Amino acid sequence: MNYQVEIIRRELEKVLDGVQLMIVNLKFISLDKDVEEFAKRFNLISSLKPSSDDSFESPVTTLLDAYQSPFLVCKTEAGHFRVLSGLLTYQKLCKAKYAKNVDTNVPCLVLSRRPKTQLRRLILMNDVVRPLLKEFVDIRADTINHVLSHLFTSIEQPSVFRSPEWQTLFPSIRTKTELCQWLHISTKSVKLK
Repeated sequence: MNYQVEIIRRELEKVLDGVQLMIVNLKFISLDKDVEEFAKRFNLISSLKPSSDDSFESPVTTLLDAYQSPFLVCKTEAGHFRVLSGLLTYQKLCKAKYAKNVDTNVPCLVLSRRPKTQLRRLILMNDVVRPLLKEFVDIRADTINHVLSHLFTSIEQPSVFRSPEWQTLFPSIRTKTELCQWLHISTKSVKLK
């Protein structure tokens, strides 16, 4: 078993102990500081935009997204809620101007405590990678190159597949070829190390 995965699993169990499902007014919800910093640097909506135009969607569908995948939040001492997971839905709700509607309530899984930095980053990375690699049907290589390079590489760690976060989230995918086989796309246009 991957030792890193086991450590994260135990840490996640601790954080999920005592989790509560609550209906929270959107005006009391904001992004966790790490998630907000990420959102400032990276436009998730434009990177993961499906081919359809969401302006034709009913505003109710975005609200339904929130109900089908509740935000993962931690509560501050002041009674506000900070989003750790659900960034895409949060951005879409704000874009749809739900935040100004005082009666907009959304479900939240409220953690008993704020996770450690490493786990918060992993939760965010999974939240961002899930729609790209696990849910979207039509994936373009340039999107994969852009998103995965942004999330999983640095000057110190130029390889997506060798990053600790990637190895924790996808331990069985160790090469570009394995990734492309899993996604059923050509290896020629994917430029990842």
